[in-house]
Amino acid sequence: MGWLTLISTLSGGVLGVGSTLVVESVRNRRDQRLRHAELRRTAYVRYLTALTETETALQTLALSRSTPIASSDVVAAFRSTGVIAARYELFLVAPAVVYDAAREAYDLLRAMRVAIATTTVVVGDESAEWQALHTPYDISLRKLRDAMRNSLGPAFD
Repeated sequence: MGWLTLISTLSGGVLGVGSTLVVESVRNRRDQRLRHAELRRTAYVRYLTALTETETALQTLALSRSTPIASSDVVAAFRSTGVIAARYELFLVAPAVVYDAAREAYDLLRAMRVAIATTTVVVGDESAEWQALHTPYDISLRKLRDAMRNSLGPAFD
C-alpha cells in the first residue's frame, strides 16, 4: 500500500511539473511573439516617419529654389532624415512582403531626389511632371502601409 501512495504522489508531481512547464513554454512563446510584433511596429513607424520627412524635405527644397538643384544639396536633404538607417532597421525585422514594399517606396523617393537634381520640375498639384513622380510614390506608400498592417495582424488594427 505504501508503494501505491508513493507512486501516486510521484506521478502527480511529475504531471504537475510537466503541465507547469508546458504552460510556461506556451506563455513564453506568446510573449516573444508580442515583443517581436511590437519591435516590428516600432520599426514600421520609424520608417514611415523617415519616408514622410524625406519627402517633405525634398518638396521644401524644390519649392525654395528652381530645379535642377545641386545634387549635393538634394542628397543632403535626403539623408538628413535618417531614412537610410530606418530602412536598414526595417530590413532586420520585417517579413519579405513588407521589405519589398518598403524598397519600392524608397526607390520611388530616390527617383524624386534624382529628378529634382537633374531636371526642371515644378512641385505642385498642377504640375504634370510632379504628379508623374509623386503619384507612384504615394500609391507605393499606401501599399507599404497595408503590408505593414497585414504583417502585424489583428492585434494592431
